[in-house]
Amino acid sequence: MSKEKVKERSKEKERDELRADVELTKEEWLDLLKKTREHMVSIEAEDETAVLVMPVTEEEEKQLEELAKKAIEKLSQRFVWIAKRGRYGFMFVIPTVEADIEQWGAEWAGFTVDYCREMLLHIVSTRTLVMLDPFNDIRPDRHQAVKIILGVLVKEELGRWIDEAEGIIRITWKTDEEWADEIRQWALKTGRTTFTLFKLKEYRKDLASLPKSELRIILERLVERKQAKWLDREREVVEVLV
Repeated sequence: MSKEKVKERSKEKERDELRADVELTKEEWLDLLKKTREHMVSIEAEDETAVLVMPVTEEEEKQLEELAKKAIEKLSQRFVWIAKRGRYGFMFVIPTVEADIEQWGAEWAGFTVDYCREMLLHIVSTRTLVMLDPFNDIRPDRHQAVKIILGVLVKEELGRWIDEAEGIIRITWKTDEEWADEIRQWALKTGRTTFTLFKLKEYRKDLASLPKSELRIILERLVERKQAKWLDREREVVEVLV
């Protein structure tokens, strides 16, 4: 069987499992993640976003949960309803009125952007978010809730779909133009004006989880402005121009 068919069959199986019951407990979600690890490990070799879409190991799960905890602590003053859930329980229930859903989704979208910024996450998926605090507290259907929130992010140009069918999104807590400016300033300041995409991700912790396909888009902005050039596009070597 070809790798493409194996990958597609894996995705179909995951979609079937999600449709069966989207309101799983945390333990059930972790069990589901464990069952799909073998598939994700094989996909990761071909797809550089795979490990970002869903944690592969137990250690990655724990790290993600710890990052989420720290992000919530830091954002609790700005988003009081996250810290005081008993008082603001309505924020954890999907509204039934369309106008209320829009306002509710916008509030959650604002939180999600800051949440991902604090965690230095660029690519997230519905599957990852529904297992993380505070999204796992939303009722009655957290999977539907996260889809609503991500849809608002795209509508407000705070994110763009990588794969809408799979619920995979890039959160643009900085625009491509802002990232391009920042990378250029960093390169000129540090003297690291020639680098590979791999090295740039290594140098910059805030870019570590950004897939190379997305990083290329940002660097192309510099090339278009004639502020950088590709020394070797195939090997992904770029030079920032003074």
